[in-house]
Amino acid sequence: MANTDSKIQGLLEINRKFAETWKMPATMEQMRAMAQSGGGLIILTCLDPRCVPEQFFGPDSRAAVIRNAGGRASKDVITSITVLRSLANAAAVLVIHHTDCGMTHLTDDGIRKDAKARTPDAADEVDATKSYGCIDAADFEETIKVDVEALRSSKVLAGVEIRGLALDTETGLVRELEV
Repeated sequence: MANTDSKIQGLLEINRKFAETWKMPATMEQMRAMAQSGGGLIILTCLDPRCVPEQFFGPDSRAAVIRNAGGRASKDVITSITVLRSLANAAAVLVIHHTDCGMTHLTDDGIRKDAKARTPDAADEVDATKSYGCIDAADFEETIKVDVEALRSSKVLAGVEIRGLALDTETGLVRELEV
């Protein structure tokens, strides 16, 4: 706990310095008014700290970013996109997966085994999760296509443009896939 506490305190100190030059952004009401013109963009990507759209697309991309393990198109993601359509008139989603993703180094069974070892009392909850979204590195691009198609097949997302992209973590280049 002491190690975690010192990390948290370090983050809070960084934030204090950050806040000294903080410029208040537009309010949600102002952002919603700007978004009504359409064209709002959502990025679905991995939670890996090497996969940060604000870095590889620049800080002014004005896109909402949804992050989860592997950047997978889960039910929660569909819910978040639905909310963002109502809130900000989002019209497009970019599904971005990246090379050397941690989810290519794991298996669903391995995650279950680890979770049960760490929290034996949660075995029922662990087993109830059908898929943790692990990715086969050999089928990296295929998982992007699977997630794009999953979002495209959701009736609640009808009318949303959904595209798939791949980030190469060695070069920093992002390329679009044909889906």
